[in-house]
Amino acid sequence: MFESRYVWKQNQVTHDPEKIAQIEQQFAVGPFVAGLLLERGLGSKEELDSFLHPRPENLVDPFLMHDMHKAVDRIQTAIIEGQKITIYGDYDADGITSTAVMYETLVQLGADVHYYLPDRFIDGYGPNQAAYQKIITAGTQLIITVDNGVSGMAAITAAQTAGVDVIITDHHELPLNLPKAFAIVHPRHPAQPYPTAELAGVGVAFKVACALLDEVPQELLDLVAIGTVADLVPLTGENRMLVQFGLQALQQTQRLGLQALMRAAQITPQTVNEQKIGFTIAPRLNSLGRLESATPGVRLLTTLDETEATQIAAQTEKLNQKRQKLVEKITAAALEKLDAVSETHLVNVIAAPDWHEGVLGIVASRLVEKTGKPTLVLRIDADRKSAKGSGRSVEAFHLFKALDVHRKLFQSFGGHHMACGLSLDPEQLPMLQTALDEEAQKQKLELDQKGTLEIAAQLSLDEIDENLLADLKKLAPFGPENPQPVFAFKDYQLHGLRLLGQKQNHVKLTLTGKKTQIEALAFSIEDQRADLLQDAASIEFVGKIEENTWRGQTKPQILICDLADRQPAFLDLRTKRLTPQLFTKNGTYFFFNQRIQQKLAGYLPPAAVQVTGLESLPAEAEFSELIVVDCPPSLTELEQLLQTVSYTRLTAIFYPYKPVYEVGMPTRAQLARVYRFAITHENIDLKNQLQEVADYLKIRKELLTFTLQVFFEVGFVKIEKGLMTGCPAHQAVNLKEAPSYRSRQQLLQAEKVLLTSKTADLKKWLFQLSAV
Repeated sequence: MFESRYVWKQNQVTHDPEKIAQIEQQFAVGPFVAGLLLERGLGSKEELDSFLHPRPENLVDPFLMHDMHKAVDRIQTAIIEGQKITIYGDYDADGITSTAVMYETLVQLGADVHYYLPDRFIDGYGPNQAAYQKIITAGTQLIITVDNGVSGMAAITAAQTAGVDVIITDHHELPLNLPKAFAIVHPRHPAQPYPTAELAGVGVAFKVACALLDEVPQELLDLVAIGTVADLVPLTGENRMLVQFGLQALQQTQRLGLQALMRAAQITPQTVNEQKIGFTIAPRLNSLGRLESATPGVRLLTTLDETEATQIAAQTEKLNQKRQKLVEKITAAALEKLDAVSETHLVNVIAAPDWHEGVLGIVASRLVEKTGKPTLVLRIDADRKSAKGSGRSVEAFHLFKALDVHRKLFQSFGGHHMACGLSLDPEQLPMLQTALDEEAQKQKLELDQKGTLEIAAQLSLDEIDENLLADLKKLAPFGPENPQPVFAFKDYQLHGLRLLGQKQNHVKLTLTGKKTQIEALAFSIEDQRADLLQDAASIEFVGKIEENTWRGQTKPQILICDLADRQPAFLDLRTKRLTPQLFTKNGTYFFFNQRIQQKLAGYLPPAAVQVTGLESLPAEAEFSELIVVDCPPSLTELEQLLQTVSYTRLTAIFYPYKPVYEVGMPTRAQLARVYRFAITHENIDLKNQLQEVADYLKIRKELLTFTLQVFFEVGFVKIEKGLMTGCPAHQAVNLKEAPSYRSRQQLLQAEKVLLTSKTADLKKWLFQLSAV
């Protein structure tokens, strides 16, 4: 049994039929896409036209960005006077493409231009004072940052003091105190906010290029698309236009490096879209800076030498494969560490000395997916003077704001809402954990609150056709704030299931409608695999509709976004030992045994409901969370419970108050031995001699106690004032008819089924009993 990762929220919005018809007619789209356009705030003809048919003239004037005039004038002066210019970039895909865009622009203008990409492991993120000094010593007279700079107070102050101007072009979160650079070109600068506030670093560099060249340089748009998609900025407004233009350029790119990179990655250029950038091209560029140096990435994107392009692309492919293996290894080790850490933390902070620093951001993302918590993953240097790493967050927790107020803890720090990079003294790690937990409380982060997945519509399989695919394409490119529509599906039968991948952790479902057959793919389904294999027909899912081209044939397929079991949720918490951690949820706690309820009453949450015994159940009881605390005395009573109530989630603790399944029932030989002993002895002191008798008869004490109880019920012994005397039987007696014998048999059967069965078998058996 598994739950969906998200709450599925079905779209209930209705639109004016006349407005829908008008959009259909004016822009040649179907009614469904017309409705989605309205939902995304595109109501006027101008807005719709700009979205569906973007043109270069729709791009925003670059001089509306802060300090753009000042930056352009200074760069032009440097070019005219032959000053040496160095572009100081960053080591991720956005930084590499930003550097390439600025470099090619200045080369085109005849500048004496060079570039420097910091080494992740030596220089760290952003302006590094030692690196700046090296650049200045080499003769640089103007430094232009791309995709970094606003957090480089010390390095930039030193450069300006030394008489070397620094122009910052950046898009990251602005600190309270900005560096005293010559110019700061930033779309969110408080003195002059730019209409497109969420440009990527490459977007800012491109706007500088537009301003310097006094035109829109079409030949740079392929790079802009890669950097913009890679940096996960909102794909709305100008960003969406830049990616749309850039994808067209990528599909016919003349860049030898990109051609070689796509060949190595087995990508057909004509099929490149935002997904192939995000999952194939960008990770390969990122792997350079993660594992070695990002500098070859700029050479790859700007080279005119086909041999060099092929060599760098091949090396990039090798590094990407190495990166994938490292991520798997460190993620597994990190999860083991987290298992040993108290679950009371709202934010994961985890560090180790032997983890590769270059992949920690990816590992943090994986841990966020696995745990649902914001996560920081750090590597502790060998000299234990620094712990350096990356953080990734969830939508409900603003990571930059949480860390920004604790800057005194850090040696360096930068980032934004969903991600950060930082370093600090390892001795400060406990303080960092405490600080983040406190900030999570201030931001009212609720870890058990699922995110929402908006469901655009419910479709039957027969509604998925070429016309719908063509319409959906008009909404692309998809990304943050312009998501690909997610659908629920109906009127289909499961025709087949096949596991895929080396680890068999992906699944392909073959679905059939009345007229249509379509395949649905789900990736990384390790947690759901057992349930899928056992009963795939009970699974429901939501997903995106995409095109799949195989051997020259293109047909629609469903990419599953989330899965859920149609049966009620089930949580297996069976235990022989009760602890307070089992009783933290607000739900309905059901007890078969009143003694257990009395012992645990003080441990349950104040808002929890307590019900003891079937006779206490209200009529037609409906529970959101039903928690069965103890093992029932019989399967019949459990069946009565499950058929009397309805519930959304069932938690089974099934604590065995007085377990019998390990001891079992006495054998015929044991019964005979006890009987012979009983009828030949008088006045046995049970309180003081019971263990002695059990040892003599070679029978366990608890089994002897049960046997004597049965004998007492059928008249084989009498007990007065704690003294037992045997009573020979004068006629045949069926011990199995004794109340104690029947009760133990029923309890033994219940414990055997409920306490020893596998989770999957137990779940199936319980839901067969249920009335829900």
